[in-house]
Amino acid sequence: MSNPRHRLWQIDAVRGMAVVCMVFYHFMWDMMFFGLYPHDVTSGGWRLFARSVAITFLVLVGVSMVLTAQRKRPAERNRQWLERGAKVFGWGLLISVVTRIFLGEAFVLYGVLHLIGTAFLLAPLLWRIRRWTPLLGAGVIALGVVLADRSPEMAHLLPYAIPLGVRPEFYPAVDYFPVFPWLGVIMLGMGAGQLLAPALSGPEPHGPASAARPEPSKRQALPGSPPPVLAQLAAIGRRALIIYILHQPVLLAAFMALGYTVW
Repeated sequence: MSNPRHRLWQIDAVRGMAVVCMVFYHFMWDMMFFGLYPHDVTSGGWRLFARSVAITFLVLVGVSMVLTAQRKRPAERNRQWLERGAKVFGWGLLISVVTRIFLGEAFVLYGVLHLIGTAFLLAPLLWRIRRWTPLLGAGVIALGVVLADRSPEMAHLLPYAIPLGVRPEFYPAVDYFPVFPWLGVIMLGMGAGQLLAPALSGPEPHGPASAARPEPSKRQALPGSPPPVLAQLAAIGRRALIIYILHQPVLLAAFMALGYTVW
């Protein structure tokens, strides 16, 4: 994990708030699953809430890619992106295996961790076309909308394209974030990051000397110390991945300790 002194607490605090909202939503989903909450949390306002949290996470992935690119030398940032992508995608595969065992057909084939891992693996390419990522991201989202509408009739022709957004009409996965449209949200985040980066980290060097980038410790975060509440949220945001991986097993273990069962 990065030294907190080399991170932007403002970004971590927003991510931390998204983590808190995510854990709350999944707690309510579990309450519904065990029959303790009588309403459907997968539709209506609850669905809008969950999508808003997911969009926040994905936009921040794109913003963080830009900040990493501006703080690291090219070889270092590419290596960091690829290592992070392999790590996150690997955790996604583990979740696929575990949910296949416990949830059967509703298992997570391509969820948010698979998507984020894919985005990091593609980050060196995305950075090369960074000036076009907002426009291309909008195109990816638009194509995702089209695929969602046409999926039922295309699924039998492309049975292995579920990660791309082509799925059967009744697809029961409890977590599903296909490349189209959701990679487009990350690409829009890269566009936002390019607008914010000069204010957050200082201008990116240009010309032949740009290879000799300042060390990360030379780049300063925005001035000022966060209020205690935001400092706590920033601490949560720095641990978003491990919280994401562990929070559902912890919640389910708590329900099972109270006598509820997933079988």
